[in-house]
Amino acid sequence: MKRSLAITLVAFAAVMLTVGVVKAASEYNITSTLGGVSGDFFDLDGTLKVDSIKVGAQGVGGVTFFNGTIVNETTNSGVDNPVTFGDNVRIDGRVYRGAAAGTSDSMPFIVNDNMEVTGTLTVSGLSGSGIVSSNNIASNAITSAKVADGAIATEDLADNSVTQAVEDSSTTSQTTTKSGGDFDTAAEVEITTGDSNLFCTFSGYGTTGNPDHSITVALLLDNEVIDRTVRSATMGGGDGHIILNTTAILEVAAGDHTIQLGWNTDNEITASLYANTLDCIELKK
Repeated sequence: MKRSLAITLVAFAAVMLTVGVVKAASEYNITSTLGGVSGDFFDLDGTLKVDSIKVGAQGVGGVTFFNGTIVNETTNSGVDNPVTFGDNVRIDGRVYRGAAAGTSDSMPFIVNDNMEVTGTLTVSGLSGSGIVSSNNIASNAITSAKVADGAIATEDLADNSVTQAVEDSSTTSQTTTKSGGDFDTAAEVEITTGDSNLFCTFSGYGTTGNPDHSITVALLLDNEVIDRTVRSATMGGGDGHIILNTTAILEVAAGDHTIQLGWNTDNEITASLYANTLDCIELKK
């Protein structure tokens, strides 16, 4: 049967004196020195201060029993030093802060740094503003049935997580004499997208130098004319202005894209454009 020896600090100090002064790299068997045998317990009525402590051995391991709190009482320029673990840490129980586990108290578990999780993170809820963007959600991962009516407000969405917009507008007069399949550029925007759609719209007004002649506009995606966006209007009688507009939804692959508003006239007469605006909005999936 294991024996338990109660030893006071005075007795412990006396034993140390009988053993002699401890030298660097020396090793002493305190169990046999105190008259014990392997497996005995030793009770210390007081505080034991040591430079370091080693528990267990390679291939054997050991158990450290704590009924209390681990504290680093040292400071650095008046600032508390943390308790430091210098190796990987395995915890077989749960980690929580405060006297009670769970969310019933006002002491949440705080991670004061960035965190990387290798594996699956399961949570009962998320809170905060702008923490979910389109890059965090797989395509078609959220269906309408999973979202309650009115559950998503503007403040729940990160900036540019749903759409992004670019614009080119000008009130400076421009002229062209190009015609046929040759276009001048009236406006141009550049945008970096994912695999998504662009909603692009143009509006403006102009005149032709001769009556009954026309101005033609078209959208170009990466220098290619989008045929379905070609629009033409005629200045009848030479009075007033020609109102111009065209709109399209363009499917684009991920990457950098240039959208231009091309324009020309007929029969190489001079046409003028006085004000125009080209807007493109990415409709992210």
